[in-house]
Order: sequence, then C-alpha cells, then structure tokens
Amino acid sequence: MAYIVKMPKLGLEMKSGELSVWLVGEGEAVTEGEPIAEIESEKTTAEISAKEDGVLRRVLLAEGESTAPGGSVAIVAEADEDISDLEAEAGGGADEAASEAETAEADAEEPETAAASSGSQSAVTRQKSAASETDASDVRASPRAKQVAEELGVDLTTVEGTGYQGSITEEDVESVAESAPTEPAAEQGEVRASPRAKQVAEELGVDLTTVEGTGYQGSITEDDVEAAAESAPSEPAEEPSEGAAGKRVFAPPSARRLARELGVDIERVTGSGKNGRITESDVRAAAESGSEADEAEPEPVEMERPLSGMRRTIADRLGESYRESVHVTVNRGADAEELLAAASAADDALGVDVSISDVLMLAVSAALDEYPAFNATFEDDVHQLHEAHNVCIAVDIDEGLIAPVVRDVDSLSLAELAAERQAVTQRALSGDFTMDDLTGGTFTISNLGVLGVESFDPIINPPQVAILGVNTIRREVVPTDEGDVAVRKRISFSLSFDHRIVDGADAARFLGSLVEHVENPWPLVIAAGGR
Repeated sequence: MAYIVKMPKLGLEMKSGELSVWLVGEGEAVTEGEPIAEIESEKTTAEISAKEDGVLRRVLLAEGESTAPGGSVAIVAEADEDISDLEAEAGGGADEAASEAETAEADAEEPETAAASSGSQSAVTRQKSAASETDASDVRASPRAKQVAEELGVDLTTVEGTGYQGSITEEDVESVAESAPTEPAAEQGEVRASPRAKQVAEELGVDLTTVEGTGYQGSITEDDVEAAAESAPSEPAEEPSEGAAGKRVFAPPSARRLARELGVDIERVTGSGKNGRITESDVRAAAESGSEADEAEPEPVEMERPLSGMRRTIADRLGESYRESVHVTVNRGADAEELLAAASAADDALGVDVSISDVLMLAVSAALDEYPAFNATFEDDVHQLHEAHNVCIAVDIDEGLIAPVVRDVDSLSLAELAAERQAVTQRALSGDFTMDDLTGGTFTISNLGVLGVESFDPIINPPQVAILGVNTIRREVVPTDEGDVAVRKRISFSLSFDHRIVDGADAARFLGSLVEHVENPWPLVIAAGGR
C-alpha cells in the first residue's frame, strides 16, 4: 500500500525536524521496520522507519532541509504504483503540519493567558484568514514537480495539472519542458543546472560550462559538480575505479567536504554506517591508513570543524538566549560547613548516595517556594509561573552541555531526589536520554565548581528566566563573632536572570533566601528525609 512518510514529533516542544541523512536512495526497496532516514530536532536525533515494504518512490525532503512535525518527507509505494494523488497531497503537507503545530500550541495556552491575549488572537486569526485566501490562488504542485520546474526553468503558472484535483505532477512539468522551444546553451549564454548544483559549483570553484550533466535533459546535478571537482586536472588522471564506473556512494555533505580537505577519494572509502553510508570517521580512517599515495607532500591547510547536529542546536539556542534575554548576573557567597555536614549525615542515615548537590537542590527548591517568579518561563510575552519545581541539572557530554530534568523536586523525599538525580545524570552520560528528560524544566542549576571554577556568568536556558551557577568550595579566612579569625569552607553562587522579567532586587532576595538555607540546611534535610 502506498503511503506518505511523515516527520515524527519528538517531544511536545519540537517545532521542526531536519532530515540529516537518507539511508535509502530514491528508487530503492525499503523493508517494514527498517530505518530509512535519520532526523534531528532541536534537542535530539532519531530515525524514521518504513511502515510497510515497498520502494522509496519520491524523496520530498532533501538532506539538510527541515519541516514541521507531520510534514511530508517521502512517498513509499510499489514500483509501478500510481502516486500522483499522494504527490498532490504531499504538496501542502508542510504547510498543514505547521498550521497544526500552531493550533496545538494555541490550544495548550493556560486559560488566563488565552483570556489576556484574546485581542491579539483575534488579530492573528484575521491575518491567517487573509493569508488562507491568498494561498488559495497559489499553484498546486507536488514538491518534486516544483523541484523539477526550478531545475528546468518552467513557470508553473503556465502548466496544466493532470494530477489529483488538477495538481501539477513531475510528468506535467517535463511535458511542458519538452514542448517548449529551446536554444543551444552556447547561444543562451548559460548552462542548465539545479540551484544546489550552482551553489556547490561556486563553493568548489567548478566552471559549470565544463561539466557534463547527467540529470534530466542533460541538466547538471550536485553529483555531477562534485565528480568534476574530484577529477580536476590538478591531479594525474586515473583509470575509472569500480566506484567511478557505477557504484553509488552514500555520504553526507560533511563527509564529502572532509574527503576533499584530506585528499581522499570518496569512492574508494568503505562506509561503516547504515546501508554502507560513509561517515566522517571512515574518511579520517582512510586518510590515516594511507590508502592513496600522494604525489607530493600536501601543503598545510587550516582544518574546519563542522558542528554536529546537537552542537549546532546548542549554539542556536544559546545564541537565541543571549540575543533575546537581558542577562544580568549577581554573585553571593555562603558558609558551606553545614551543607557538607548535612549531606554527609544524610548519606550515612538514608542508605543511598546523597551528595551536596542533592541538599543544594532542596535549598534551591525552598528559595523557589519563597520567590516563585524565578520558577518560571517566558514565551510569547507571557511570564508563566509554574507550580512544580522541575529543576534542570547541566551535564557535560561529548556533544556539548545538556540539561536533563529532575521533576517535582519540591515533593520528593531526599532519598528519591538523590536516586532520580543520579538516574537522569547517568542517562545523559550514557546517551540513553529521551526527549522527556530534556523538556519541561522550570529552573536550571549549572555546577562548574567541580571543575574548580570560582565565578562565571551562566547563560539562561530558554524559555526559563533564571539559572544558578554553583562555584567551587574553598577554604577562606573569615572573622568570627568573638573578634578572631577562622578558616572555613565557603561556596559562592552566580545567579543569571532575565532583567525583562525580574529585577536585581528580586534576584538579591532570592540569593539571600538560598544562602540562609545553605548555611542552615538541617530543617530541609529532616523534612525531606521523612517524606
């Protein structure tokens, strides 16, 4: 049975998904339950699997492109099955998915928020209605038809659609292109190439007039440009390898780019990824093994470090936070002797591993109880205070810093809190975390004190309004009430907050409450130990 492959929704906060890698090529068979593509959302990666056996007839979303959850990704059907109806349906899939996502977000608003913004909602509704009337006059065409039209230079408004409800199919575009009067490329002064092929040619310095196109009606594809770049006359000509003779190479753009930088023939690399896909590690291994003898010692080059999907997402989110939030950081120190003593006593009494991080989370939760404006998020101009204390703990993993959530800190016993914190931290370190682990946080703690940091300015984790930085514990000479001096262990905190939402005086009071609980944690430990 033919069907459209949709972009899955990886968590409630997912707004779009990027198609990272196709594991199956267009025209190849797929098997039910087997992965056919890898995707990335704002916070995690996943695979799309085939629902039924068939053939990947149409790729609707290219590698590196994104769509909203529910957007059309590909069409799977039997090799000779008519898919024109599905192509027409998929043509509006991305817009419909985005519309459904917007509707779901609007429905999820708190009642008081919806009431407060009813005026603006009405305006938005009127704007959307007007937009819908404008969209109705747009050309209805499948994504593949639009792509072919762009490649062949066909104006879709001149094409008569023969697909479902008059939608334009790929065949309709090709028919118009074949019947249109043509001129020799030399007279036109330009070559026929896809937009992506032109972009790659510009990046690689390839003259498109020297490239032989293998696409439709001789149009130049991205693969044609890359093949021309790899066989440039700057290197001795070689006999075509088995790969050059027809072996299809599956490699993401980052792997191809790295191969060019390292002087590795991508067609001679054996892929270790799914379905033989070549990874960057495969390219580096080929370069280190000396599988190709260089004619001369290569000149030193400045290496690039492409950002991974997760690293890129972290960069985007932190950049968004710093651009949109008004960051202010305040600092305050506290005596840590009782904090350490309480953690040690709880560890002995409860029979579980209790650390100062667990007792500190109790102190943070108590301060959030007194100043709930900090246990909050800020989205769409709404400052939403949350009842549950869902505290994120920053964890450093190979791909970057992530912040899994320890939920309901205010209602957990100390033993439960310690066990849950250890569990979410371990899932983060082992890579077994899920979207649920990373969503729904209301406040974040980032502890760089374990690395010896004495002070830093933590960046707010959007859409939260504040983050607490925990600095190292160190011995300091302090005055005593008796007029002498003593050496005490002290800890300091750095609280960053969004000054649009809360003021500096509020932050000072929050830190004051936190310090009181840190310097006398026993009531909190006793109460939480008995829950």
